Amino acid sequence: MEEDDSPSRGVDDPNGVDREVERRVNTLALCACLNSVALGYQIGAVAVANALLKDNLHLSNRELTVYETMINVWAIGGAVLASVIAEPLGRRSTFLTSATCFIAGSLVQAFASSYGWLLFGVSLVGLAVGLGLAIDPIYIAEISPAGRRGYFVTFSELTIAVGQTLGFVVALVISLIWPSWAGNWRVMIGLGAIVPGALVVAVVFVMPESPRWLAIHGREAEARSVLLDLGHSEPRADATLRAIAAEKSAAPLEDATLWGFLSGVAQLVRSSPTVRHILLVGIGTAVAQQMSGTDAIFYNYVASLRAIGVGKNWKIYATLVAFGVLKISVALISMRLLDTVGRRPLLVFSGFATSATAFALAVAFAFATDAKGHARIQVPVVALYFIYVASFEIGLGPGCWLIPSEIFYNSIRMRAMSLATFANRCATVGVVGTAIPIREAWSWSGYFAWFGSTCLVGATFLAVYLPETKGKSLEEMYAYFASLSKATSRTDLASAMLEPSASGGRGGKVV
Repeated sequence: MEEDDSPSRGVDDPNGVDREVERRVNTLALCACLNSVALGYQIGAVAVANALLKDNLHLSNRELTVYETMINVWAIGGAVLASVIAEPLGRRSTFLTSATCFIAGSLVQAFASSYGWLLFGVSLVGLAVGLGLAIDPIYIAEISPAGRRGYFVTFSELTIAVGQTLGFVVALVISLIWPSWAGNWRVMIGLGAIVPGALVVAVVFVMPESPRWLAIHGREAEARSVLLDLGHSEPRADATLRAIAAEKSAAPLEDATLWGFLSGVAQLVRSSPTVRHILLVGIGTAVAQQMSGTDAIFYNYVASLRAIGVGKNWKIYATLVAFGVLKISVALISMRLLDTVGRRPLLVFSGFATSATAFALAVAFAFATDAKGHARIQVPVVALYFIYVASFEIGLGPGCWLIPSEIFYNSIRMRAMSLATFANRCATVGVVGTAIPIREAWSWSGYFAWFGSTCLVGATFLAVYLPETKGKSLEEMYAYFASLSKATSRTDLASAMLEPSASGGRGGKVV
């Protein structure tokens, strides 16, 4: 039988995803996520090592705060750099740049002889983080079938959790092998160079260029070849290329220079209501994740347990390993639910549940001083941390990168994704940079109450503005948001936001 060449038969259809396509995309998504493993390892290793390096290098609380914040300050620059590199040079070049910065930054920190060298090393890692957070979900979204895009893009969050767990395990093992060695934190951080080294190998020998990047840069033959290599049939590959060409003709290719990025951002902000709506949702979702306070809470986790009398390091590190296992388990569940239950219900539930748990931690720590050192306060606090991790990971964790990567249409995707990453890292700088001062001024109870409040604001934003986007191809998103922008009544808008096929059903879908 002759194969139907209509786009609606494409692998976008959740009921028509080809096993070979899924297998190939699965391999490439895992390769791309080595970037996320490296980021997760850095978070996990630093969560343990910061107290150790503070003692070894005799750092003040202020210097430690600057160190923890610096990675996110430079990640802001990395987010901007991602757009400047990824459009003219391609997605693969961005991966290589990120991996190189990760390797150099990890080794510089490991061999740092002074506070200045430590900051230089973590700044390089920050650049790598900004590059990686922007490019990982973009690359995966551009090679994934729409019906499985939530699953594949969530690999990024899953592998961050894997990296964190790896960092916790390495820290636990090293602390057991060399419990009295003052420089054990150097090994913890230096081992972070291994995973990005593997990414370099994957980029050079395994990962092709994004077919969408090739197509919008006039390299249709190469784009078609990549689509065929991914396992798509010739009619499906051709349908995808036609859709990309149609969108490209309606929206000119962005200027990829730094000035082009800055002027392009200004143009986006001043553009049509539809584009502004897309930016509001994409950037707002990225910021809402960090309003949960997750980075600051886990950077200060060790200090929080010591504040309630948990003195043995191995006990603290063991709970961190358990957190990592929980994050991985919940991320695996989220990967399935995002493409079945949908994006909106998971993210909204996650936001409010995470906020409620932070408030519960505030109440627990209000009684921690009197009960310090007793299991009756330590056990409930650790249990609430577990609930916090699960609440965050079910939606906010993966969702903040899935939503921007899929709603930004082709001609603005890299620029807008860099802007979302920029906003996400700016929020992180504010969260991490104020964590210790808030804790010192308001106590641990006030610290958690503050993050419960900011998370509640983010959850409310998601409840009001986030539409459902599951099952849509990347090329459908602009028309979908245009239909939302045209909704005039509150009832129409709410109905459109909850309906995943509000812009015209299944017809015309592409890869």
